[in-house]
Amino acid sequence: MAELLAGRYELMETIGAGGMAIVMKAHCTLLDRPVAIKILRDQYAANQEFLDRFQREARAAARLSHPNIVSIYDVGQENGKQFIVMEYVPGRNLKEYLRAEGPLPPRTVAEIGRQIAAALAHAHQRGIIHRDIKPHNILITPEGQVKVTDFGIARAAAASSLTETGVVLGSVHYFSPEQARGEPVDARSDIYALGVVLYELLTGKLPFEGDSPIAVALRHLDSDPPSPRTLRPEVPEALEKIILKAMARDPAERYQTAGELQQALKAFLGAELVEEEPTRLLRPGAAVRSSAGAAKPHKRKSGMIWTGIVLVFLGLLVGGFLAFRSYFLVPIVNVPDVVGRPAEEARQLIEEKGLVYKVLRSEHSDQPPGIVLSQQPEAGTPRKSGVGEVVQVVLSLGPERVEVPDVRGQTRPAAEATLADKKLVLGTVREEYDPVTPAGLVVAQDPAPKTPVMVGSRVSLVLSLGPPPVSHLMPNLAGQDLFQAEEILRSLNLKVGQITQEPSNIYGTGKVIRTDPPAGTTVTEGDTINLVVSQGPPPEPQPDSTTFNLRFTVPDGPPEQLVEVWVVAGRSTQRVYRRRLPKGTTIELTIDVPPDCIVRVDIDGRVWKEYPVGGASGR
Repeated sequence: MAELLAGRYELMETIGAGGMAIVMKAHCTLLDRPVAIKILRDQYAANQEFLDRFQREARAAARLSHPNIVSIYDVGQENGKQFIVMEYVPGRNLKEYLRAEGPLPPRTVAEIGRQIAAALAHAHQRGIIHRDIKPHNILITPEGQVKVTDFGIARAAAASSLTETGVVLGSVHYFSPEQARGEPVDARSDIYALGVVLYELLTGKLPFEGDSPIAVALRHLDSDPPSPRTLRPEVPEALEKIILKAMARDPAERYQTAGELQQALKAFLGAELVEEEPTRLLRPGAAVRSSAGAAKPHKRKSGMIWTGIVLVFLGLLVGGFLAFRSYFLVPIVNVPDVVGRPAEEARQLIEEKGLVYKVLRSEHSDQPPGIVLSQQPEAGTPRKSGVGEVVQVVLSLGPERVEVPDVRGQTRPAAEATLADKKLVLGTVREEYDPVTPAGLVVAQDPAPKTPVMVGSRVSLVLSLGPPPVSHLMPNLAGQDLFQAEEILRSLNLKVGQITQEPSNIYGTGKVIRTDPPAGTTVTEGDTINLVVSQGPPPEPQPDSTTFNLRFTVPDGPPEQLVEVWVVAGRSTQRVYRRRLPKGTTIELTIDVPPDCIVRVDIDGRVWKEYPVGGASGR
């Protein structure tokens, strides 16, 4: 049973092979037509950088639509196989044609060159350089039409960083000097390679030979090709000049565009009046005669010449009438609307109108596979029936699917960038504790890695908050000195919150009375603990006591300073406030004091300021 690729291409036989890929004839079961499939060799399919560039260039080449360029229908991969689906062109490549027929007549060479130049001009105008023009990449149909193939694959190979001993990307016999030097190439490099091809078709020989690829490359750099007329004297001088100009070593001296070369070859074909070989390409298997022998005039008698002229004239009249009748006297039909219809149904509707159904390309969309996405000409356009008028359609490959990348262990920005690179969108984001994953990194994702999803799908993330916090039973700090209590709380990764003071007959000044939350309560690392600290025994009530409002700011000094407030009345000294505070902290206290006393503020055990109350004197 034949192998089925991508669920629709039935592989039949190998029809070609090269250093980078093999080419197989296949049958498209969806559209019921023959196709050619180029499958990359394993050493290239395993290189991701090459694949990315190859796929971009193949898609770019798929946008080319020209009668002298092999159409690309599809690009894809399956089970590690990277492939391009192309138009199947029966016939031979130009290398096989040359081996079978020998050197070709000058007008045939010029006609081949004109068609290749037309294909290159179309590609160059769209920013695509072939980079590997050679007879092997040029096909000839049984009807004599030239088809250029392999647009895109040479560019992908040249741009890749892939280096492999013994592998030469491109064909050194057709290299331009700038390619041989490893310099950037442009449209003029393709023009040089086309000049080499025409030289070979005309003379049967390559312009440069050598014992190794390097030797051949050096000949391109430092040598001019031998004159084609020295190898084949009957070659027209005008055609020789065209080929040698295309092969100029300096790109500035060549034709600057493929369009210029095309026009030069058209002018040569129009000016060449000597009856040589036919201007159309030879049919496969036809013998090639030299232009010298074909150009030998046959003498005719005057009467025979005139008879021939009359017969030709009558033939032209009859042929013109038949052509006029076959082209103009035909039914006019409107192009049917096939957008949104399955491919086979679209084919039937188009062919029922006497028009030709042709698939321009296939691309991903939100429509099911095989549905027509667009058509050219548009529906309702009048066309002649039965004369080969073509309706081109673009088919859907269905939604593009990608594998969800593994973003676990990445930061949120990095994960979002990775998803965007796969054409996916960041979904919901939540956070949770994880004993292993550091805080801020992705710990889980939905969908899971390697899940196939449609392009544009959302991927939700779970970010780690780090290990979960540890719980403790709140210790009993009653009776502890304030500084000791603060150290105990910090050792348990608890924060010291508000510290308030109140009188106590049980705990001495500066001792902890109670905590909030109270002792024995379950607390978690990071929680804030408030402390109530003793001011000492409450003062004896005095009928003549007064209220004193104290306000000051801790002066500059060490980062933290011990601040104490004392009330000095006669021989009695009582401390009413004690705490270690940062510099710049503003303190406001309301104190009940005797009528005549001094309120003293000490910083780090030294008197800093004294505030007299009533008739007391201070400093």
